[in-house]
Amino acid sequence: MTIVSFSAIYFIPENRVGTMVQLDCANGMTVLRSCQAGGSIDKCKVSTLGKDKKEAKCEMNCDISSPKMWQTVCEHWDIPQYCDSSTDSLQYLSNFGNIMLHDKCAYITTKDIILDGHEYIPQCRVGSGFVNISQPCALNCTNEILSSIIGFKNPYMICLNNTLNYRFCTNNTSELTVLDNYMESECMVSCNFKKPWQLLELCKSWQSEITTFCQPNTRIGKEFPTNLSFTGTVLPSTAISMDECLYLQLDHITLPDGSIHYPKCSSSAVYQLETELYHTSCQISCNNSQLNEVFEAASDSKNNMTQYTREFWLFFLFMIISWVSQSIVITFADAICFDLLGDKISDYGKQRLWGSLGYGMFSLITGALIDLFSDGAYKNYIVAFILMFVYMCGDVTVSIFVKTNTIKMSMNILAEVGTLVSSLPTIIFLLWAISVGIYTGFVWQFLFWHLEDIAALSCDGSDYIKTLEGLVSAIQSFGGEIPFLFVSGYVLRKVGHINMMSLVLFAFGVRFLLYSILTNAWWVLPIEMLQGITYGMFYPTLTSYAKMVSPDGTETTVQGLVGAMYEGVGTSIGSMIGGQLYKSYGGSTTFRWFGISSLIFCALHVFSQYALKNKIQRINTRK
Repeated sequence: MTIVSFSAIYFIPENRVGTMVQLDCANGMTVLRSCQAGGSIDKCKVSTLGKDKKEAKCEMNCDISSPKMWQTVCEHWDIPQYCDSSTDSLQYLSNFGNIMLHDKCAYITTKDIILDGHEYIPQCRVGSGFVNISQPCALNCTNEILSSIIGFKNPYMICLNNTLNYRFCTNNTSELTVLDNYMESECMVSCNFKKPWQLLELCKSWQSEITTFCQPNTRIGKEFPTNLSFTGTVLPSTAISMDECLYLQLDHITLPDGSIHYPKCSSSAVYQLETELYHTSCQISCNNSQLNEVFEAASDSKNNMTQYTREFWLFFLFMIISWVSQSIVITFADAICFDLLGDKISDYGKQRLWGSLGYGMFSLITGALIDLFSDGAYKNYIVAFILMFVYMCGDVTVSIFVKTNTIKMSMNILAEVGTLVSSLPTIIFLLWAISVGIYTGFVWQFLFWHLEDIAALSCDGSDYIKTLEGLVSAIQSFGGEIPFLFVSGYVLRKVGHINMMSLVLFAFGVRFLLYSILTNAWWVLPIEMLQGITYGMFYPTLTSYAKMVSPDGTETTVQGLVGAMYEGVGTSIGSMIGGQLYKSYGGSTTFRWFGISSLIFCALHVFSQYALKNKIQRINTRK
């Protein structure tokens, strides 16, 4: 069951939410904007990106579901196939006012415009942020003098003082002098536009989007696409952070047809950039792991999806099955080991150290292989599952050929175990196992988390944290567990099981208090030598004491009961309480509280054992 359930975890589908960014405009170029909700962008990663001179390729899929968005993409990025204007020409009725003469040219001012039966003010916009509307137009005027002078000339549409004008020039200055006596005239104007965004600029300036000339192109009988996909070339060196947001320049884009476009944003008004185009959201995936990490952190901060997803419950189920199966295996393995040792119970530690040797060695190898086959923060754990499957199969194969004596079974096992657990020394022993389980569970779940939080205080922390975590596991095994497991039998004979139980709680208290004052993650390495007492001495004490107090034939049951108190009740409570405290108060404070509580439990254990010893002595004296 352990092999099947652990292997099944790998096949749980990933529940990753799409990474999103927004488009914005800065200094005439489109930029990517990624904002962190309720927090700030990682300044260290921004600094690292700023030093990266290489281009990053990002696959992007932008939501541009409204026709207006397609008009903007057309206008800004010069992609004609995405323009949606229904026509390339414009006809309207206009009333002309004053005529100004200058340098052989006449400038005719437009008073109003009648388009589709509606009157509009002929405003226009000029400057680097707007489209140049200079385009020749044919005029058919009711004023015969004006019509004769214009003739077949096509005056150019221009913008003067934010008002639409028409300019025509001639070398015959006598024609222009006639216009000194010009009266107002009504003209039919016909203009052809080379670029669709010129027409769109007039629609925006006149605020005439409701007219047929400004409507989306529906002549082809197809709906507008809801997205625009392209490969964006991003410049990480342009990364800046401001107001909890990261900004990066989008240098150019490559469409699926291979065409390259430069996403400038200087051809439209400032108000449009902020309200229409550059709040468009895009899904993004880059070939730069640092960029992906920043973008994903921002997306996750805005994701309100519940954590209790279908994938979570599948993981939860498989983990329960795995731990239940593993607990059964450990219980039987310890019972079989003590049976094979016979009277040499003190040699248990010498057998158990091989487990620590395998743990320390393969945690280093597996961690290195995971980093080798992974990209940045995105870890590929397939190598861990492969190694686990191979060695678990080997473990099963070896276990089949282990020759053991028939384990004695008590004929009245429930009564004997019940009598055992109802005695005061056994109750104290089980409470001690639970308390150690609480502290062990907290270390298992939150030590590496605490180290990563400390490492995150420096910009180079992410560069070494996985190496450090591998060294922590190695020192726990080779510097702590293995030496103490080897001498555990000798130490227990000299110190005694009861005194060692108190010493284990004291070592946990010192260890946790040292964790609470860490400011440099590397200083955790000498602290891990205490693992020799908190596990290397603890586990032989736990199992051998359970063996000593077990009535004949109940060894396996008692080992299972003690293991349930330690890894079942204890580690569960430690993980649950530790998680709540860590979330609310942080790692340093939580480790400090756990350390103080461990020292208190140590004192209570010493006092209870002293009181129990005196009680037993008084009973013996009375006898």
